[in-house]
Amino acid sequence: MSNPADQAIKTFGQILNGIQYTDRPGAYAFIMNNKREIALVKTSFGLFLPGGGLDPGEDELTALARELREEIGYELTKAVFLFRAAQYHWSEFYKSHFKKIGAFFEVEAVPPKTETLAPGHGLVWVPVERAAAELSQEFQRWATEQFARQNP
Repeated sequence: MSNPADQAIKTFGQILNGIQYTDRPGAYAFIMNNKREIALVKTSFGLFLPGGGLDPGEDELTALARELREEIGYELTKAVFLFRAAQYHWSEFYKSHFKKIGAFFEVEAVPPKTETLAPGHGLVWVPVERAAAELSQEFQRWATEQFARQNP
């Protein structure tokens, strides 16, 4: 039960028989500080890379800029596309099955003048070589491992 498009990108998660998965494209950021730590977002569902799903009519960069503003208050100034990965999973928040298709970007962003995080979100900085082990979703762990290899 493999979609030919899945072969072009690294794909994670278990495809359950009889389940209809909704494609959920998203964009995610690697923001690294001068201590070689990357920004992660802490929620009640776990730790994630900053970013998220595209809203109707958005392209990846528009969604990434919006998500950074909403989640951590940062303003996107530069984004370089790195790679894509996908994950089949159940979203407890949306109570639905998704195929998350993530575009991952190396990002430069301006921090907020004051801490203005979205409700239920916290910004944490984790050393790049340790960050993958902290993340809640397998496709984000893989992407972070790739990013760490490219930034030794």
